[in-house]
Amino acid sequence: MENKSGKMVGTCGYYRGFEQGAGELGCVLLSQYCGQGLMNSALELAITFGLQTMNLKRIWAATTPQNKKAIQLLERLGLKKTRDTEDGEVEFDLVIT
Repeated sequence: MENKSGKMVGTCGYYRGFEQGAGELGCVLLSQYCGQGLMNSALELAITFGLQTMNLKRIWAATTPQNKKAIQLLERLGLKKTRDTEDGEVEFDLVIT
């Protein structure tokens, strides 16, 4: 949410998974708000919530290979590329041991 206007500028959260302590993390941000660190902060909070409150042992995310900004964000947050999926996406994991 933008502080000045209170306008919703994006969303993030856990969308599916939850089997065996795993959850898929996803996000969407309006393009005019990219590069301001908003999603980085939001995903840091979501990861902390997933680990500490949901007790997740694995957090994963998927994006397209063309979405370089999302890939950079996921890598900055400590997720590692684990595979290319059959449907043309790349998958990233944050595995907690």
